[in-house]
Amino acid sequence: MESLQDPEKIVVRLESLASPVRLEVFRLLVEQEPKGLVSGEIAEHLGQPHNGISFHLKNLQHAGLITVQREGRYQRYRAAMPVVRALVAYLTENCCRGTQSCALPDGFLTSASQRNAS
Repeated sequence: MESLQDPEKIVVRLESLASPVRLEVFRLLVEQEPKGLVSGEIAEHLGQPHNGISFHLKNLQHAGLITVQREGRYQRYRAAMPVVRALVAYLTENCCRGTQSCALPDGFLTSASQRNAS
């Protein structure tokens, strides 16, 4: 069985998220859990051409960050939440020297919400 915390896989996943469009697609799919979206819905949400979104979805799927399920002639995409949780755990396992007492910077959630609203 493949380790979710294999450093080579972690790098592939982070590289996949390094594209602004893929990061936006990924965040949208996390937001739409557990239902997921079909590619046309994703393209519509993001105002992107369908063929461009398909390219980015393939990349995210190859990195293991999303899953796809065929529904008739459509494919439904969902965030691979166990992989996402493992990635976050890997990145934060030694946070604050292992004390786990880290706090978000003041205003962090407010500024993140404002970015998403624009």
